Amino acid sequence: MAQHKSFVFFDCECANCFDGIGKICSLGYVLTDDELNVIESEDVIINPETDFDWYLLNPKNECHLAYSKDYFRAFPNFESYYKEIKKLFTTGNRYIAGYDVSNDVDFVNCACERYKQQFIQFRAFDLKKYLNKVYNTNKKLVEWAEFFECDISSLKSHKSVDDAMMTMLILKKECEKTGKSAEEIFLEYKDFFVSNEQLLFQAEERKYKKELQDKLKRMYNKKAPQPRKNIFNGERFEFDKKLFTDLEFLLDFAKEIYNYGGVLGEKINGKGTVIFADDKIIPPIRQKIEKRGLKIATVEEIQNKMQ
Repeated sequence: MAQHKSFVFFDCECANCFDGIGKICSLGYVLTDDELNVIESEDVIINPETDFDWYLLNPKNECHLAYSKDYFRAFPNFESYYKEIKKLFTTGNRYIAGYDVSNDVDFVNCACERYKQQFIQFRAFDLKKYLNKVYNTNKKLVEWAEFFECDISSLKSHKSVDDAMMTMLILKKECEKTGKSAEEIFLEYKDFFVSNEQLLFQAEERKYKKELQDKLKRMYNKKAPQPRKNIFNGERFEFDKKLFTDLEFLLDFAKEIYNYGGVLGEKINGKGTVIFADDKIIPPIRQKIEKRGLKIATVEEIQNKMQ
């Protein structure tokens, strides 16, 4: 006998995302049975314990929040809801879904980290990726709801529970159109699931890359007080943007140039050299560099000078 599934559609709104960290102020969800009949829905209002980005409270802004900042601050913080939210996302035999859901999963991760709670292990199906793939076009959530002729007259965009409801209604229409169940769609397009582990790994990667970039920037416009060999004698160097795809190599390479008397810059003016990965430089780029009065060299050419 087949086990019946349940589905949770969810959406988060944040007070701000300063420093790349989303501070959740609402988490709306819609819980359904396997035929997408609503069992319950709620807009969980959360005190973000932080400042609100000004534009989110401006009624003229398309993305303005559904409530006032005083209303949000009258509720408990994320830690108070943690067990309830964890249970919502980890109850067995349940699918989680959202629209452009990577952001929402990341916001939950950020909240767990902010409040020193264990990360909630879950994965969520991204309906946006599915619709973009199947219909070969990119639309906003409301536009998809209109495309599928969903009745959203009572729903408000950027109110978490209403966005979650729109997501569910769109999927329900797609199921009717294709003759497939929600579970069949999810299993057929399983690559469109996003896990919190994936996003945590990506966040660590971004953090590591930023650390490397910061180390590189700290060398800009500085000359080594005691260069190993003063081969470059204060010559200025700029790196082509393609070199930044391998930051570990670039940082080591930059240290060598610095240690041989070179001066690095993010965007140099006057005399100096722009370093490229190889000599496959398209003419318009070459002309632009030459107009700036700069020379062009490859990584190999600079390395040969340092040998």
